[in-house]
Amino acid sequence: MPAHIAPDRTRGLIIACGELAGDERSAGLLTRLLSFVGVHPRIALLTAPDTASDDDHWLEPALLAAGAGEVRIHSLRARADAMNPRLLDAMDHADLIVIGPHAPLRLTTLIGGTQLARSLRRRSADGVAVGAIGASAAILSEHMLMHGAEGATPRQGGVSLAPGLGLTNRVVVDPGGSASDRLGRLLTALSLNPFALGLGIDGCTAAVIGPDNVLDVIGVGGITILDPAEMEDSNAAAVSDGAPIRITNMRLHALTGGTRYDLDFRRAVT
Repeated sequence: MPAHIAPDRTRGLIIACGELAGDERSAGLLTRLLSFVGVHPRIALLTAPDTASDDDHWLEPALLAAGAGEVRIHSLRARADAMNPRLLDAMDHADLIVIGPHAPLRLTTLIGGTQLARSLRRRSADGVAVGAIGASAAILSEHMLMHGAEGATPRQGGVSLAPGLGLTNRVVVDPGGSASDRLGRLLTALSLNPFALGLGIDGCTAAVIGPDNVLDVIGVGGITILDPAEMEDSNAAAVSDGAPIRITNMRLHALTGGTRYDLDFRRAVT
């Protein structure tokens, strides 16, 4: 669950960003996103490299070029790193916390249940913006979509869910692949958890969720929202592993840059 928000505080922005390529379009998106946070923000960048190929150092110059005043990289390689006093102090002084593009399951095993996870939720509740890029965007939600099959048809056993950071319980985030590839994953996840909205994010596109739970679509791609609020029928509990799932009356929204969507009332707003 999201952290308790004090009466005199407003929750910070939650920024779920799709995959970035380090190109001109990605640079433009980062500039737009930093404009939501303020002038020359201090950024704490959390990375969790698993192999030598997991190199997020391109993010530091990209964030500085986008307008950051300071970027401090903190690499997590063991759970003990998530309890480092210097890291926790950096969280307390950052204007924006960014989680780098790594597999969400690795991130949760490193920070789940640690002081860092509690600090992230507390800082979000205190008004600090928290964002995640690429695959790690799934970790922002209470219910984290780890991985699943591609394709448009929902299938039993087609997704794996795990506890995320819990900065929001309004959405289940899938930041991978094209809209058609992830449609079945999101449908399967919502057949098991029809409380949340399914949020699929294209590359070079971001969903910025404000404290009023209104989502702004930023970037050149699209965002798919699946709304199960009026779902009438699903046989997810009755079919065998791998079998297709029947779902009726699921609402779908295809949103592009400049669109705003109210997660509480589940409708586009102007």
